[in-house]
Amino acid sequence: MFARLLATCLMASCALGTFSTAAVAQSGDWPNRPIRFIVPFPPGGPTDTYARAIAGPLGEALNQSVVVENRGGAGGTIGTAAVAKAAPDGYTMGFGSGGSLMVIPHLMSVPYSVKDDFVFVSSLAQVPAVLAVNVKSGITSMADFMERAKRNPGKLNYGSAGNGTMVHLAGERIKRATGMDIVHVPYAGAAPAITDLLGNQVESVVADLTPILPHVQSGNVRVLVVTTEKRTSMLPDTPTMVELGYPSVVQATEYGVIMPAGTPAPIVERLQREIAKVMARPDVRSTYEKVGAVAVSSTPEQYRKNVLNSYEFWGQFIKETGISLK
Repeated sequence: MFARLLATCLMASCALGTFSTAAVAQSGDWPNRPIRFIVPFPPGGPTDTYARAIAGPLGEALNQSVVVENRGGAGGTIGTAAVAKAAPDGYTMGFGSGGSLMVIPHLMSVPYSVKDDFVFVSSLAQVPAVLAVNVKSGITSMADFMERAKRNPGKLNYGSAGNGTMVHLAGERIKRATGMDIVHVPYAGAAPAITDLLGNQVESVVADLTPILPHVQSGNVRVLVVTTEKRTSMLPDTPTMVELGYPSVVQATEYGVIMPAGTPAPIVERLQREIAKVMARPDVRSTYEKVGAVAVSSTPEQYRKNVLNSYEFWGQFIKETGISLK
């Protein structure tokens, strides 16, 4: 019986060794065919822009096509699950979003483990959240907004892209820190929330800077505050919550590149090096800035740490506040 068990273990060990050797050998000539880049959102949106801005230059650096594949739905979890279930051979990478990795797993059952099913390759972008009003509102500063909220408890509101989104959570953090009694109005995306702001159907919105920036530039919307630790170059005259005396409200939606767990380390390391070079290109940084994002890169270890720390933070925040998708 013992001999049979030992033989079985040795066979399994040999098989594992063969697989590991094959994986390392395969990584030596990687890539020798196109790489698919799964974006867990529909085409045409901000995340699609971020991904396509780097797909071309990254493909040139790797001498292989990087093909963007949009798999939207369920707040990004469908595309994220597709990355988790893909073969860990280096030919599937995914666009990691803050919502699908850090928030939604605390609000609903998802078919992947954030901690176990991914390799975190590099950060790509950080997008500030902002609190904005219609310029016709007469509100010119965060102090004005807070004073109006104080005079009218429970009567002012803010729109967001929907329950459980990163911007909804940003709005609740702002409320919690300032003590404002304002009502959340969830929309099915940022676009309808901003449309209602422009039409004076909602008093304010909390949104990523990306979808609201064109309306700021056209002079129709005024941003009162940003949630980054330091001011953003895209809104140099707009203060941060930290500057206004609320150091606990520091938040930017972080996006990055993920791969299936088990992807060989040499592939991950090379991909990270090439991403760092692409993110340093002036044309890529300019493209990101035009849509309200800050282009960044990081080591795999740092991106993993960022995601898992945020995952834990939002889990606790959601538990304390009772936020749900309803």
